[in-house]
Amino acid sequence: MVEPPRSVRRLEVITGVGGRRRWSDAERGRVLAAATAPGAVVSVVARRHGLSPQHLSTWLRAA
Repeated sequence: MVEPPRSVRRLEVITGVGGRRRWSDAERGRVLAAATAPGAVVSVVARRHGLSPQHLSTWLRAA
């Protein structure tokens, strides 16, 4: 019997300055507003702003 293909998991590695960036309250507010807009996709918003989706999800939980 042939096994079904396994799902591929993606691993994102953030290195350099982007991984340690300091976000002002105003910048964080703009990103959170974009992420909570109707129809927004967290992963798309995160990548647009240079964040990992996990990082943005952490911000959303803390808000």
